[in-house]
This record gives sequence, structure tokens and C-alpha cells, in this order.
Amino acid sequence: MLRKILIVAVATLLFSSKLCAQTTGAGFVLPTIPESLTTTEERANYLALHYWDEVDMTSLGEDMLVAVQQAFADFVTILPYTAERPEAFRRLWQRCYPHDMFYKMLEFAELYLYDVVSPLRNEEYYIEALEAIRACAEIDDTDKLAATSQLEMLKRNRVGEVVADFAFVDKQGAEHRLSDYTAEYVVLMFLSADCEDCKRLKHAIDANTRLWAMLRRGTLHIVAITITDDESAWLATTTPDRWTEGWDRAQHLGLLYDLGTLPRLYLLDGEHRVILKNTTPSAIEEYFRK
Repeated sequence: MLRKILIVAVATLLFSSKLCAQTTGAGFVLPTIPESLTTTEERANYLALHYWDEVDMTSLGEDMLVAVQQAFADFVTILPYTAERPEAFRRLWQRCYPHDMFYKMLEFAELYLYDVVSPLRNEEYYIEALEAIRACAEIDDTDKLAATSQLEMLKRNRVGEVVADFAFVDKQGAEHRLSDYTAEYVVLMFLSADCEDCKRLKHAIDANTRLWAMLRRGTLHIVAITITDDESAWLATTTPDRWTEGWDRAQHLGLLYDLGTLPRLYLLDGEHRVILKNTTPSAIEEYFRK
């Protein structure tokens, strides 16, 4: 119920002339937008910058945490309408640091902006959130280290960039490179040898009739790389027909790609530029349906 109240309140503030403050429950109060701001962009900018002004960041009660988590999800829905995202994130971190709420907000940012199953996922916004941590003078250098480390990984192989080339071996021991495969599209996946999610991903890709038809026509190539230090486990893996399977024998891909939680799935164009990163089979299907 609180989530519905928040969505309605945020939409009202963005798109209507109702300017009074909105109380959404558990003490969470949205800001009052000045009457002089009438366009959606002006209102979104103000709302993003002042969204957290009335929140007691020292409170970690259960009701308050539930309200703040739901409020964060709705804060994310404002971000596409404003160019003030970096400053909005900086103000958020400034307000909640050094309280425990800072670490909770970090969890919410990762959950909604970075988790592959989040419908609100936006890696570029997550990068902006982490960059704002580095830019916030109030945050201790020790607490900036994790953000800095994650940023370095996230900024590799971004959407629109050519992915890092790498070598891998097949089950006969022959060496190949990702750059050897030059179909119009390439599905690149990184898998663990024995994880259930990896098996489900392989099944979902294999069962997709659109991708299978493209594979047969030669307009798509699928490269599945197993990440493990156990050669016998890699040799025991199986992949569908027409896929290229490989093993990171040198154990160096963790330096080139974000492999925090497997599986990882990319869609590349013919020049190996990233179209979709850390994506899902349904998102790939949607891309080709357009």
C-alpha cells in the first residue's frame, strides 16, 4: 500500500500543479515544490535534489527502513526526468553519512540499479551514484574505497564500447579469441561450471526460437565461457549445438570483465560493441522484437 501511495505522490508532484507537501507514511515526507517551477524538468530537478530533505537519517526502525526502501525505488523513477542526478546522489550521501542509513542506502542502490533482475536496473545511474560517493567531501576515504574499486570494474565494457578481447581454449585444447567470431550479433555469456542459475540461463537461450533461427542463419554467434579453476569441472560441462564453448584457462577474465556474480550475459554487435550488458534472455528477445 505504501508503495502505491509513494508512486501516486511522486507522479502528482512531477506532472500536476498540486504543490503541497506529500506525507506517504512512516514519517516520510516528500518536499513541497515551489509554484514558480511549472515544467516537468524543473519539478523533477527540484524533487530529485530535495527528495530526502525531511528524512530522519538517524532512524533505523523497521517501519522507517521499509518506507525508505520503497521511497528509494520511487526516487529512481524520477531520475530519467532530471539532469541533476550526480548532485541528487551527492546530497543523498551527504545527508545519510556517517549514519548506518548510509550503508542501507548503498544496499538499496545496488538492489534497484545494479541487480540484474531489478526492473529499474540502470548501470549508468549506478555509476553516477558511486561517483557521487567519491565526490562527497563528507565521506571518509576508507568508505570511498569500495565505491572506487567497483567503479573501476563497472567502467569496463560499457554499453556502446567495444568489449575487451580475450583468449580461451576449447575442449580439444585449441586456443581461440573472442575476436575470431564476427557474426552480425554475438551473445557472450560467462558461466560457472555447476551453478543452477547458469543452467537455467543456457536453457532459456537455447529454447528461444528467435535466437535459434538467427544462429542457424549465421547472423548470431553464441560464445559461452566457463569461469573455473577446475579443468575437470569445465570438461564435464555441456552446451547446445552450434554454440562455441570455452574455458578461461589463464584465469584472467576477472581483470577484464565484471564477473561478480555468475552468470553474466552480454549482447554485442558485429564490431563487438556492447548493446546490452549484464542482461537477461527476455531483454535480448525484446531488443530483437523492436
